[in-house]
Amino acid sequence: MSVQWIPELELGNSLIDTQHRMLLLLCRKLDIAIKAGHTGQTVQRIILELKKFTEFHFISEQNLMHEIGYPQVSEHTQIHNSLLIELQVELSKIRHHGESPEELLNRVYAWFNDHVVHEDLKIAEFFRNSPNRPIGEDLYAQFLGSPSSGAGD
Repeated sequence: MSVQWIPELELGNSLIDTQHRMLLLLCRKLDIAIKAGHTGQTVQRIILELKKFTEFHFISEQNLMHEIGYPQVSEHTQIHNSLLIELQVELSKIRHHGESPEELLNRVYAWFNDHVVHEDLKIAEFFRNSPNRPIGEDLYAQFLGSPSSGAGD
């Protein structure tokens, strides 16, 4: 598998797009560690890093949805929670049963691409038309190095 950032994943919100890129970077890091034959402990630490960053990203995304008045926050949060539960179960299998992390990586990468294109794009469309702006949106350019143009999840 080749973990790559593709233009179709760009939502137009610098904060969320930066976080999405970071999630893919961690997937790529995990892919490299698996293929290079790094120890189980190293791979598990990368999976934990991916899980923790995913938790952070989901909270950021949920805050954004609340700030802009997105009407389907609860449904979207449930989708996030389901993935976090799945990640925990898979991490346990890898830790305690020696299962291969490749299946986890494949599922997370497929889930991420599907989720961004189908679910997060709904938020991006709502964001573009919402009169409500996220708190601190005017700081995105200063802290992220690129201008904010809208959209998000």
